[in-house]
Amino acid sequence: MRGLKLRDARDTDKDVVLDFCRNTWRGYGDFIHQVWDEWIRARKGRFIVAEIEGRPVGIAKISDFGRGEIWLEGLRVDPRYRRKGIAKAINQEVIRTLKRIKPRAVRFCTDQSNRISRRIGTEYGFRVVARFKFYWQKPRRGRVRGKVANLIDAGAIYDFIVRSRFLQLSSGLVAEGWVFREFSRRLLRSYLNEGRVYIIRKQGFLRGVAIYPIDDKDGVITLGFVDGDQSSIKMLVRNCKYLGARAAMEYCSVVVPTRFFPRIVEQAGYGQKQRVGQVVMQYMGDL
Repeated sequence: MRGLKLRDARDTDKDVVLDFCRNTWRGYGDFIHQVWDEWIRARKGRFIVAEIEGRPVGIAKISDFGRGEIWLEGLRVDPRYRRKGIAKAINQEVIRTLKRIKPRAVRFCTDQSNRISRRIGTEYGFRVVARFKFYWQKPRRGRVRGKVANLIDAGAIYDFIVRSRFLQLSSGLVAEGWVFREFSRRLLRSYLNEGRVYIIRKQGFLRGVAIYPIDDKDGVITLGFVDGDQSSIKMLVRNCKYLGARAAMEYCSVVVPTRFFPRIVEQAGYGQKQRVGQVVMQYMGDL
């Protein structure tokens, strides 16, 4: 589009961008206002703005998790400027930036029903690597089962998770709402330090593990990993509602691979009407 410029985001863009992101999803709005300050301050990655005649009309965020792991998110275009090639231009700038960074892995997540996003991703060299069900529920009071794990448990928990069915089905990813991270010892240690890992032991043996990160964008507690025997999984899934109530959160969410786990999650009280499909795509081209 004539006059279109792509550059790094500035503090002065905030009001205009938040205005056109106000109603991205009907009935929900958007989360950009919650992460703007964090994104603008980030030293790694890149926060891209598209402008026309000095006015911001689109954005995209390249988030750097370290060790060559990149996450793409926040692609937005002002509704008044859609269907003018702006999203395509932003995506091309993202690819150019990635070629400079040369990361080891690049991923993004989209709704299963968002065929346009998936098609564009495929055109740019992305392929589906994992599929998930996203459940949300109102928190409620109840007895939290299991115990909060600590660093002493780290070795046993790590071995449990790397051998888990969940990690096999998730391509090695753990959920933080709509963001997915590669599981690693470093990531596990951060969750342990935050008190986000719960374990269930039976007769001295580890029978269930769950990770409950907080989705910083929405302030929602998420069950981002769970595995074990079926009774332990159910208890740990129910915990998400109880932990959400403890923290006075409006919602909690459970994210699991589309095979094996959904039936157990629904038996634990998460109904099908509150279920959304998530698709994680990974870049398979050469950078």
